[in-house]
Amino acid sequence: MGAMNMNSGEGKGGMDGGGGDGGGGGEMEEVDPDAQLKEEMKVYESYVTGMLTNLGKLPIERIHNMLKMFVSSGEHKYEKSEAELAKFLQELVKLEKLEFGDGVYCLVKS
Repeated sequence: MGAMNMNSGEGKGGMDGGGGDGGGGGEMEEVDPDAQLKEEMKVYESYVTGMLTNLGKLPIERIHNMLKMFVSSGEHKYEKSEAELAKFLQELVKLEKLEFGDGVYCLVKS
């Protein structure tokens, strides 16, 4: 079992023996949180766009519930609050991808 740490030439003082806690594979976990969030939001954006394409205008409560139902597993599982979703949808409105009025969101008419 001690042979597992032999390929770990990185880090300071590899002889201290205390590097077994969280080492090994740490490089893969060091993902830029902003990049990961943007990637997640792209996934959510595609779902929202699909919903609004198929169903027309929707209130945030319905969008939130549908995201919880349809994006319930996988790498980008939807676990946002309704307030976080509202912030995200407002960003899409600012980017002129969505419109908001009378309490409902819809796609921008082109």
